[in-house]
Amino acid sequence: MNKLVLLLLFVLYFAGFTAEAQKKYKRQIKKYKKAGVEKVIDVQGVKAEEVVTSARYFLGVEHKMGGASHKGLDCSGLVYVSFKKHGIQMPRSSTEQGRVGKFIPSIGRLKFGDLVFFHQEWNRKQLVNHVGIYLGDSEFIHVSSSKGCIISRLDSDYWKKYFLFGTRVW
Repeated sequence: MNKLVLLLLFVLYFAGFTAEAQKKYKRQIKKYKKAGVEKVIDVQGVKAEEVVTSARYFLGVEHKMGGASHKGLDCSGLVYVSFKKHGIQMPRSSTEQGRVGKFIPSIGRLKFGDLVFFHQEWNRKQLVNHVGIYLGDSEFIHVSSSKGCIISRLDSDYWKKYFLFGTRVW
């Protein structure tokens, strides 16, 4: 009985984990999906662990808009180079990266190696304007404009507010 109660509480907790951005931009997300998502990408037998290890190599590197190297990188650049190191051709922009892989609508369904997408208020023109790689246990690696390449928590008040969806390429 106790296990059932705990399971129910766990499910209810994650069911309530719907980001404000998902609610606020429901129509835009629907339009974004209609324009084409779930594009298949050939991961060539590469494992999520390999790509995450490559992403971790950039921890501490400063933010540079348009960058994709140890001299500086942006969020989509981190994803791009982490996949490219293993011969996987990922789109360069977060908007296009969000169109690759199986669409994952909620934080509670994310798995290690999934891509996570956000809409931050600073850029209202693009629905998807930030991306990271999910590490499990509510953590993800990404590039912050103020802190560079870091690991953050999806369950923080800040990030859960801007979460839109995830994608799974594995």
